[in-house]
Amino acid sequence: MVSIKNVIQKEIQTGDVVIIEYPSGYPMEEIVWGEVIPEISRENTVLIDDFFGIGDLMFRNYMRRLEPPEYRKIFKIVKNIKVVKIGPGRASYGKIVNEIPITYETQIFLDNYYLSINKIMKESTKPLYFVSIGVSEYIYFGKEKALQTLLTTRSFLPVEDWSSIYFLNRDMLPKEALAIMEDIASHIIEIKREGEPVLKKKIRR
Repeated sequence: MVSIKNVIQKEIQTGDVVIIEYPSGYPMEEIVWGEVIPEISRENTVLIDDFFGIGDLMFRNYMRRLEPPEYRKIFKIVKNIKVVKIGPGRASYGKIVNEIPITYETQIFLDNYYLSINKIMKESTKPLYFVSIGVSEYIYFGKEKALQTLLTTRSFLPVEDWSSIYFLNRDMLPKEALAIMEDIASHIIEIKREGEPVLKKKIRR
């Protein structure tokens, strides 16, 4: 069993790509908003790419389970979050820095997203972590073009200055798509249906 918090604290370095795979039906809001986001946003700015508002749906599910005294902790967390809203849906947390339409045309997506990065880089506090939620849905609807767009964007953007975390619903993706995403990862954490995380891959340094 792997502690996701320990992996974030001790294993992740600048420029690393972490993929956290989870099964359908698993309450991922507990991992996303209960563990990962609080850990990486404590003293850092975090950029969240929210495809289709999936991150917002997780956020609201998580908030509904909290007792009132715990709300204060969440409000402190969201102050350090910047959001790029991609496609329809809401983003009721953090500060929205840009809203871009869903497209599977690589150049259009890259141009729109690059504008978002430029906006964020001009701010006084730059993000150290990049989190992507709803990528599985993006790949599911866009198939090969979505994968090509994600990989091209990843290659062109100056992402070596921060660490990236992708949340992937593995039941939604064909094995080839999952394998392609895993290829770009330095760390892969697989969450079993019973909830025990397993570290599948770590680059030997």
